[in-house]
Amino acid sequence: MQIIGYGRVSSREQAENSHALEQQIQRLKDAGATEILRDVESGSSNDRTSFQKLLTLIKSGLCDEVVVTRLDRLTRSLPTLRTVIDLFKESGVNLRALDDCIDFKSAAGKFHLNMLGALSEMEVDRLGERVRHGWSHLRERKVAMNPPFGYVKISDQHQLDYGLFLCLIDSRQELSKAAIARDIVNAFLEKQTLRLALRQINERYGIQTFAHNNEPGQSKGGRVAQGVFRFSPGGLCNWLTNPVLQGHLSYLRHKGDRAQTHYNTHPDQALITSDEARQIEEIISHNKQVRGFGSTALKYPLSGLIFCGECRSSCYSMTGSRGKNTPGLNYYFQCKNWRVRSCSQKKVIRMELVEAVVIEKLCTRAEQITTIAERPPSTLLPPELQVLRSELAFYQSAPGHRAIGIVADLKRQIKEFRHQQIQHSQVDQANRELLLRCFSDRLYWKTLLDDEKRDLYRALVDRVVIRDGQVEQVILKV
Repeated sequence: MQIIGYGRVSSREQAENSHALEQQIQRLKDAGATEILRDVESGSSNDRTSFQKLLTLIKSGLCDEVVVTRLDRLTRSLPTLRTVIDLFKESGVNLRALDDCIDFKSAAGKFHLNMLGALSEMEVDRLGERVRHGWSHLRERKVAMNPPFGYVKISDQHQLDYGLFLCLIDSRQELSKAAIARDIVNAFLEKQTLRLALRQINERYGIQTFAHNNEPGQSKGGRVAQGVFRFSPGGLCNWLTNPVLQGHLSYLRHKGDRAQTHYNTHPDQALITSDEARQIEEIISHNKQVRGFGSTALKYPLSGLIFCGECRSSCYSMTGSRGKNTPGLNYYFQCKNWRVRSCSQKKVIRMELVEAVVIEKLCTRAEQITTIAERPPSTLLPPELQVLRSELAFYQSAPGHRAIGIVADLKRQIKEFRHQQIQHSQVDQANRELLLRCFSDRLYWKTLLDDEKRDLYRALVDRVVIRDGQVEQVILKV
């Protein structure tokens, strides 16, 4: 008689430290199992390797009986349990659960099986509820959770980690995680691409990555830096934009839910300033818009800001000879989709013509802002804030306990909206000052180098739309 035992624990820590899996295997052997299958995964998942192998053996009729210590070792999902039960019945395979007194050979055993399956699913749902209530309680108390690299949690607050972390071999300099985190920020602001910043950091700290999970029977992929720290381009992007680095506290919830952010919870422990945070977001957004994270293709001042008026895709730079009798090259922009014949915009436009239109637009806008600055400021509230305030006034006078939660949520939304207003106002003011400083004089921009022009255009120009070899529209950020 072929008897297969199946054992499972939810995590590697359970398997290695508590010896729970070894105990299951020994009990299965004592129960007469001739072959043992095991998994170290959650019981809610159906993609477990040994679990799928067990189902295959049952379907093919290569076993007579399956033994588990408890029913939840087999699965924690009631729909999956019912499917497995039907499979057992169709294949004529008996199921025994040692601790649950389940045996398919009796009617009472089958009834007990269904009852315990329902209880197991209820326990999983209750666990999820407890976790959600726990996170809600922590959010209400503004408790710091999961400190990012460079930070440590002390008294439920995020604080910069100044404890010594590593020593550089060449200079014998001892550094903390906070110092290294600041060095990473400086590297990104200097290189302005994720990959170049990572290259500099990896070379400076001697970080090498190694492949893992390549053992037989395990999933492939993944890399790890042994003993130090490591960022991937995507991980560095997430770290740089983490609100904790700006002195805020953010709870990132499930996908599709809005992140709840409490502002200025630890301003004295901020790693980056609001101006640096704005600059980082602009660099990342621009690189993503051009060719993806870590692009180093921003060769010309207006690179990444030119878009086709037909297909709305970005335009690439190109060069062409001036002719046999005229040395040198001409520089153009052309729709990238024309190269694969997926857009009808074949005509190119000279870079200097595009730049002349952009400069004229910026100079005109500088004159308009000078005129607007002489007018008294408007005291009208934004429509979004007016709506939130009217809702708050309504629920503050409404009876019942449910209104209390709604009032608290509306107050939080108003606070977030005001904080965003202040940030946008600071950005707009900084951009306006930059515009007036550089374009009040129409000849000033001619004295700038290409790198200076590139930074200037990034800050002030959102996009330039071209069509049929002409500039159709220049959209500014100010």
